[in-house]
Amino acid sequence: MSKEERAAELYEVIRGCRLCALAETRTHAVPGEGPLDAEVMCIGEAPGLNEDRQGRPFVGAAGQFLTELLAEAGLRREALWITNVVKHRPTA
Repeated sequence: MSKEERAAELYEVIRGCRLCALAETRTHAVPGEGPLDAEVMCIGEAPGLNEDRQGRPFVGAAGQFLTELLAEAGLRREALWITNVVKHRPTA
């Protein structure tokens, strides 16, 4: 199985996960995104409201700030693997 196939399988597991109460209130799971062979990985705590709505990490105000900081450092967001430790948005 290729790296891409393993990642796709993992994404499906994350999207279908119902192991904790966070899954009951989420709109979308947020598995992460970026090139699988990225040299830099950015890990956040948990998805926020915008991330939950879109199913993508760091798309709200924090995501805009991250993109700006990366640009100042000479990095492109598209070159990083970006994810969160928790894959569902905490509501409490």
